[in-house]
Amino acid sequence: MSGTIITGIIVLAVMLIGWVWIFGARAKARLAAKYPAPGKLVDVGDHRLHINCQGQGGPTVVMESGNGNFSLNWGRVPREVAKFAHVCTYDRAGLGWSDRSSRPRTAHNLVEDLCRLLERSGVEPPYVLVGHSLGGMLMRLYAHEHPDQVVGMVLVDSSHEEQMLRTPEAIQRLGRRTEKLMNGIFRLMQWLIASGTLALVPRLFPRQMLIMATEEDQAAFRGVVSADTKNLATMQEEIAVASDHFTAVRAAHITSLGDIPLIVLSHGKTQLMPGVSAEVNRKVEQIWQQIHIELAAQSSRGKRIVAEQSGHYIQFDQPELVVDAIREVVKAVHAA
Repeated sequence: MSGTIITGIIVLAVMLIGWVWIFGARAKARLAAKYPAPGKLVDVGDHRLHINCQGQGGPTVVMESGNGNFSLNWGRVPREVAKFAHVCTYDRAGLGWSDRSSRPRTAHNLVEDLCRLLERSGVEPPYVLVGHSLGGMLMRLYAHEHPDQVVGMVLVDSSHEEQMLRTPEAIQRLGRRTEKLMNGIFRLMQWLIASGTLALVPRLFPRQMLIMATEEDQAAFRGVVSADTKNLATMQEEIAVASDHFTAVRAAHITSLGDIPLIVLSHGKTQLMPGVSAEVNRKVEQIWQQIHIELAAQSSRGKRIVAEQSGHYIQFDQPELVVDAIREVVKAVHAA
């Protein structure tokens, strides 16, 4: 191959890359304009957090998303709750429409962020806290640190600070391998987002991440994530520090939530882990259900409900159960 041909190929490649970045930047800007923040951005120190409140009446229902998730991952639940209560969803720093933060991503800092956000947004206590997965553990830490503000709680297939200590080694090894694989995928996706490729070619977005129940919510999630690399960077960071969150909450020794109305929702569909035996999968399910029994026992008014038709995202599989649980806790607070 002659030098002229090689030079021509290099020039064409540079032009193609330049074209992708120029038109990709425009595509990202269009996505950002198409999916603006539905709520407002509030300064909580060195960054701003997005909060979206709707509905009326007290106590205010405050919703916390799972690991790597943000407010869109609640689906239609907030809209339904707004029919009978004042409800607020928000995005942790770096997720959704919230800014990145320079502070370490510790469980205590995340709880402090939420406390500042509610205060500076004028959302006054008392609160009914609702948390999914990691969000459930963070909400228990919030209640532990601010017991005077919390009058009720709903935990949606919540994480528990001891779950990894009880998990079989085979699952822990699988988790470490999965984290390495996800890091590679996230690095590739961040380049595709930075270049604007995902904004230009939406079908390249991994379908495994589009877990929302409706196409409308899936499109919004894809649009928000594809418009800015911060979401993927933060998701990767949340996976990396998950074990630190478990350690921090264990150190808090949260053994009781007093006598607040508490409902713990547990998935009913077995979550099969690939590459491990049926016996190990059964053991993991037994552990998960047992820690939810223990969580329900942390309040003298606690109870547990199994969502028989749901996987981990009960808010997508059986949203009415989540709405009904929140309604029941709100009514119990009013009756007290």
